[in-house]
Amino acid sequence: MNEREDPSSRFKRAVEKNFDESAGIYDAFEEKHHLFENLTRRLCELIEPDVPERILDVGCGTGISTLALHRAFPRPPVVYGIDLSDAMLLRARDRCKGLPGIYFVRGDAERLSNYFHDNFDAVFYTASIFLIPRYAESIAQACGLIVPGGVIAISFYSGLFDEHQKDAVSRAFPEVKYQYGAVSFAELQECLSAQEAAFRSTEVDYHFEISREFLFDFLSIPAQSAGLFPKIPYLQRIPMVRDFCDRLAEQVSPLFMGWKFVLSRKR
Repeated sequence: MNEREDPSSRFKRAVEKNFDESAGIYDAFEEKHHLFENLTRRLCELIEPDVPERILDVGCGTGISTLALHRAFPRPPVVYGIDLSDAMLLRARDRCKGLPGIYFVRGDAERLSNYFHDNFDAVFYTASIFLIPRYAESIAQACGLIVPGGVIAISFYSGLFDEHQKDAVSRAFPEVKYQYGAVSFAELQECLSAQEAAFRSTEVDYHFEISREFLFDFLSIPAQSAGLFPKIPYLQRIPMVRDFCDRLAEQVSPLFMGWKFVLSRKR
């Protein structure tokens, strides 16, 4: 490793490695729980009655969100998916094989304008914005690709909660500070506010009850477990994830997962 490498570059390499390792487990989790498809569909419902003709799916992963975007509207839009992970894109291309109007690009979400020169009606970040170290640069470039009246649609993982919508992790583990990814929601809000002259943003909270099994499956994805135990090899994380889930379930019941949806529309 280059000792002079900046922290954001190290984080980006770690994300790419984690998601290369995550592809199969990610798909197995989704086949069982359908989380990322549901998040994408809810975002699409929130932008109705808009029917976008061209969509950019930033951090498309294994193509779950891309396929959901293709199916969500009465007239299937053209969808471009971009991701940094070759392993994820291999599965994405296989998932969407034979469907017209779906294209995948291996590329850096921080340099969208290097790959795309035409405008989009919508740019989606489905569970991806918090994994982009220079997220503000990605947002700024996405803003430049949006047509007037178009929308940036973001689903943001906000954490685990008790029935009173209080943070469950801090309740069960007062010593643990759990933030998944490179950006807090407050930082994302600040970034979007900087675009306020041209964009109008709205936010929607989404909380749903989860089982201990759901939580274990979610946190067993390499890219997710790295958020809890970033310096520990993956196989050594699994018993730690199991213990974390058991202790959390003992302390907090019922347990809820929280997401925030942000819609930022160009004036």
